[in-house]
Amino acid sequence: MRTRRVLLVLLAGAVVGFAIFGLLAYRAVSVEEAAAPEALRRFEAIRAALDGRPPLIALDESGNVVRRTAPPVTSPRPVSRLGVLAYQADEQRLVTADVPMWFFKLKGPAAQYLVRGTGLDLERLQITASDLERYDPSVVIDHARANGDRLLVWTE
Repeated sequence: MRTRRVLLVLLAGAVVGFAIFGLLAYRAVSVEEAAAPEALRRFEAIRAALDGRPPLIALDESGNVVRRTAPPVTSPRPVSRLGVLAYQADEQRLVTADVPMWFFKLKGPAAQYLVRGTGLDLERLQITASDLERYDPSVVIDHARANGDRLLVWTE
């Protein structure tokens, strides 16, 4: 009887956990149709709102990750969220994701799942929450492909 009760409590906890994750995923990611000029306007608006420094990382011609800047020596301002904006030119699809930094720190693999539709591969880019917290809020990556696809990742 006691084992059954423990299993029911664990099952209820798992269901609640999945429900919370589903709600976070639903609220964090949005997909919309957008023509290239509208998508470009959205990218430019976000870049204009952020500082003019170059992105923290870039992809070279072979697709390898290149870290561009070292973390500042001074104490950085805290970051509260990770933003992702991705444009898929072939489908004229604009995907946005807004992941709270606490969620990214606590559940890195789940955060990877949240941004799956954006084309962002956090493992490949070797982005961790602790890495991003060493910098002020800024552009993490701004990468455009020849086919018109674009990926912008930033912290706030």
